[in-house]
Amino acid sequence: MIKVSKKVLPLTTLVCLIWTASMAQNQEDIAKFLNAGGKDASKLISAYIEPTVKSLSYGMTGNWYNTAATHKTFGIDFGVSVNLAMIPTSDDYFNPNKLGLSVTTYDGARNNGSTDPYDPTRKAPTFFGPKDETSYSATYDPDGSGSLPAQTISFSGPEGLAVKDKIGFAGIPVPVAQLGIGIVKNTDLKLRFIPKVEAGQSSVSMFGIGIQHDIKQHIRGIKLLPFDLSVLVAYNSLKGTTDLSYQNVDPGDSRPGSTDGMGEYKFNSMVYQLLVSKRIAVLTVYGGVGYSMINTKVNVNGTYTIQATPDDFEVKDPVAMSIKNKSMRFTAGMRLKFGPIYLVGDYTLQKYKMINVGLGFSIRENKSVL
Repeated sequence: MIKVSKKVLPLTTLVCLIWTASMAQNQEDIAKFLNAGGKDASKLISAYIEPTVKSLSYGMTGNWYNTAATHKTFGIDFGVSVNLAMIPTSDDYFNPNKLGLSVTTYDGARNNGSTDPYDPTRKAPTFFGPKDETSYSATYDPDGSGSLPAQTISFSGPEGLAVKDKIGFAGIPVPVAQLGIGIVKNTDLKLRFIPKVEAGQSSVSMFGIGIQHDIKQHIRGIKLLPFDLSVLVAYNSLKGTTDLSYQNVDPGDSRPGSTDGMGEYKFNSMVYQLLVSKRIAVLTVYGGVGYSMINTKVNVNGTYTIQATPDDFEVKDPVAMSIKNKSMRFTAGMRLKFGPIYLVGDYTLQKYKMINVGLGFSIRENKSVL
């Protein structure tokens, strides 16, 4: 199929090298869906990669804080961590028959426990799902006029990576580096920034900003109680592009080719959270309750030529994917701090449950009453 498809989701490779080999192999199979043509290809690819995109998106909402305490003016907190939003078992499969496909027929899946290997009611695996084989057929009006004979193409869909069978869970680990600076009135400014980075034919950049403010100071009757209380509002945006152009050079090459293919993707997230923490010597126990909103867009633009019999035909802008997620979130964690150095770990309960581990250093931190 389309050789450049291994670049369609390069972010997974950029943020987590541990998955590089297996992902690259499976992403090349994603291009098989381009044989379904424009709208159907977009629906199939979107359903196949949606849990992976959600895991990456939710992972970007983690590690904004590790205490409800803020810093004195010009105090600094710098940390690095890894967030893993785990894909639930319910998202191991998707049902092609419920996508509203227009020219494509789902012919069924194999290795899925049914006595009929091509039962069309059976579901297809998502990116991190089981290694089930699937088959499809697409029937086209080559030029849309109805004057040419219809063409039917049979093709196999991509299998899943079956990661859960190997390690028991699946998701995209997201590394995060963050700088926090105490500004005024017990308020911290938090920044995440990655300048535009080129990786082969891909580029990616990230910007994030957050504000954490101590609200305990404004509430009469609790100012002297032995805990910290603050609110957090944070925004994060990661975007990138990939050159997807590929020219067929072998006359017998049946893969779709493109001279102007381009992939574009953008991950935006907002987090609103109420934070509370309690410090006891070197241990800080913290928690948070709030809400996260995620908006993800993945587009594959350009014209792709599919070589078929008896005539070739073109697919234009085959993928336009938009995913919006909203979720309540509840976080509980602990931090061990020895001098300026700390180790941190927490767990977030949301639609995609998330764990976070990290380390960093913090100076000029406000001290709550013990």
